[in-house]
Amino acid sequence: MSKTVLLRLICIALLAAEAVQPATSQVRYPWVYPGNFRERVKQADLVVSGTIGSTVPKTTRVVDGVEVTSNRASIAVDRVFKGGAYDPTLYFVWYSPASVSGGVVYSGPPFARFVAGKRYLVFLRKEAAGYVVTVAPQSGTPAFAPASPLNLRDISVLPDDVRDSEIAQELETAALSIDPPAPGVTGWAAVYFPYVVDLSGGCAKPFLQHFPASPSKALRDVAQRWLALLVDKHMRCKAATYHER
Repeated sequence: MSKTVLLRLICIALLAAEAVQPATSQVRYPWVYPGNFRERVKQADLVVSGTIGSTVPKTTRVVDGVEVTSNRASIAVDRVFKGGAYDPTLYFVWYSPASVSGGVVYSGPPFARFVAGKRYLVFLRKEAAGYVVTVAPQSGTPAFAPASPLNLRDISVLPDDVRDSEIAQELETAALSIDPPAPGVTGWAAVYFPYVVDLSGGCAKPFLQHFPASPSKALRDVAQRWLALLVDKHMRCKAATYHER
């Protein structure tokens, strides 16, 4: 494992722990996000953004030896980044932890939920019964700002570097819309830092430079570490595939 990958994994783990303190538990769920954001895209058959219309629990089942709740959700698609043709409204299944007996609760990266009325980037896998999320949503699941009518709707027909740039810009907008964190914690904006660096490399610099002036020292420090990484790894920006903000 390279030093860059190791640093990324450590930063993601630390950011999740700082943003919300998880409960103690012996339960370990089998799903984790790939450390590199591009891998999430690669492993999905369909990658779309859109607003969740509804999400309801259906059944309890066992996945990789762990009992989970199967939830059915709908999403009004506004952009497609991978997968080509799609329906304006898609239905998919996502998993959440089932109730655990004996007072034992999950510990590890805290789980999030798809919330009706909020906009997300969703990674889907096509199965015989329909679409299923490639992993269960955890804290740090990309929640997007409202869609801009100026954005190109179908990105899947464009080169991969353009797609990555478009996703990175959506992530940047989402991070910049988050309120400053409480004193002593990093906050959720920093969870997006490794994602943007994965997708745009040195082009992440203008985005990261918004945060060294944050009133939160913890957030300032994390931003400075990522800016230092860009310098240390000689990451440059290819202006042809990135629109600087």
